Amino acid sequence: MGFSFRVEGLRLTDGTVVNPPADGLTVFIGPNNSGKSVLLRELATLVSSYPGVLNNRRWVAEVDIKNEGSAAEFLEWLHERGTRPTVHPDHGHVLYPGEGDNRIMKDQVVNSWNGRGFGHIARFLVAQQWTQDRLLNQSDSQQWDFDFPPSHPTQYLFDDLGAHKAFSALVQEAFGEPVAIDRYQQQIRLQVGDPGMDDTKPPASPKLRAAYRKLATVNEQGDGFRSFVNLLLHTLVRPRPVIVIDEPEAFLHPPQAQLLGRYLAERAPSPCQILVATHSADFLRGVLEVNSKPVSLVRIARTGDVPKARVLEPAAVTDILRTPALRYSNIISGLFHDGAVLGESEGDCQFYAATFDVLRKDKPNDNLAFLHTSGKAKLADTAQRLRDCGIPTAVIADLDLLNNRHLLRRVLQRLGGNFADIEPDVEILEQTVSSTVTELSAQEIKKKISIILGDPLKGAALTDDQSKQIKDLLKSSSGWRHLKQSGLNALGGSDAYAATERLLEYFAERGVFLVPVGELEGWVPKVPSGNKSAWLSKVFEEEHHRSPTAELTSLCEKVSAYLASGR
Repeated sequence: MGFSFRVEGLRLTDGTVVNPPADGLTVFIGPNNSGKSVLLRELATLVSSYPGVLNNRRWVAEVDIKNEGSAAEFLEWLHERGTRPTVHPDHGHVLYPGEGDNRIMKDQVVNSWNGRGFGHIARFLVAQQWTQDRLLNQSDSQQWDFDFPPSHPTQYLFDDLGAHKAFSALVQEAFGEPVAIDRYQQQIRLQVGDPGMDDTKPPASPKLRAAYRKLATVNEQGDGFRSFVNLLLHTLVRPRPVIVIDEPEAFLHPPQAQLLGRYLAERAPSPCQILVATHSADFLRGVLEVNSKPVSLVRIARTGDVPKARVLEPAAVTDILRTPALRYSNIISGLFHDGAVLGESEGDCQFYAATFDVLRKDKPNDNLAFLHTSGKAKLADTAQRLRDCGIPTAVIADLDLLNNRHLLRRVLQRLGGNFADIEPDVEILEQTVSSTVTELSAQEIKKKISIILGDPLKGAALTDDQSKQIKDLLKSSSGWRHLKQSGLNALGGSDAYAATERLLEYFAERGVFLVPVGELEGWVPKVPSGNKSAWLSKVFEEEHHRSPTAELTSLCEKVSAYLASGR
């Protein structure tokens, strides 16, 4: 059968059952202060003290451990990893190393394995990587009796030149510096850089010794470098069967966090079960961009003191990463917030985020992510994907979303609803708008061109943007263009007005909030529109966003209420 040890399953206090892959990653994600680290500590404690009892559990109700193989096979596995028993000089008992200076009798080790009470032997089976511990000296070790296998990861790198070279290459990819080992010293220490000379048979020349002395040690590096190297060392180099890691991204910049996620998913030796709690979208991207090992995603959240968990299909998240328009946006960061608001463009998101800040006043932060999809086409698909991941998601879109039956059908297909329910109102609106063509008076044209031109310098040519705006102005304005520019007011008191109000209400019930003033620029009409970026800059510069209209306030309150409902 052979030796194996793993977490077979865990049941959370809300009833959610998680079955971590035996040889892969389980990643716990969610908003700040949702309890990811608490869950991980409870899990680590229950695994290490299994089948012990943990009082005042907030997250983990029950853990199931599976160990396979005989006690003899377990002892053989310990020997292969350099765990050397000693014989007590007085009573002759065989002793194994325990925590600190303690020793464990062989009978206790055997009984622990056979009786499935792992408290005495957990140190051999479970590695715990907590954020603060990764800045400690975890890389130094001593030379050992070479008749026995190495027991420390650094000893293993010392002993295996191929493993050392591969490990060094990973660090160099992340930080641009290789990792060296001075094999002529009694103490084994990881050093940063290349001595510039090949190792020789002992004794080393004075020049080679001097070259090694010039290299700084890993423990003299910054927090990010030390944390990264220590994590790699204890997860990729002869790791224990179960590894618990809290906030692997701590102290790292986004590129290194993403690279670390990829390394753990791609290069952890088999079999190895890694359980991670992370706040980082970059780390998660790294984990999901390779398909080397199975991944289980668990999103946890908390409403007051009530925990809530959801096991996600990795495909629901990887679908986001496989869509180029979304992969290179920040959509995946929505997984780490309490809710998401999707807009058509970055400018839309900036404006609505600022408005929410103003309206919040002294209330607690809503922890919302404002994310854009670069147009209307991906709004519904993205909202559905985020909702599938358990993130309450709302959409804010311009009113001319109603000018595309195909897109409306797609929105309802993705987010709930039936086009037949709204088709009569859509037809009323289409008939009214399509029959409307608005001609501007000469005076109106003159006024609008003056706004477009501003105060040009003498002899200055028209910019491309000004030329486009003037050309568009001179064209007859369609009803849809007028509706987008003027909003519901363009419909007066017609049947189309009432029909459109019903459409807005129907879509709002499904989390899609159409802008009643037509488009973003309609919220502050006193600022000239035409170029959204310039409009937005002017709005912020003149602080118009600090005085939202009653209609804008109402829209934002409806969005907040929808998200608070957890839909």
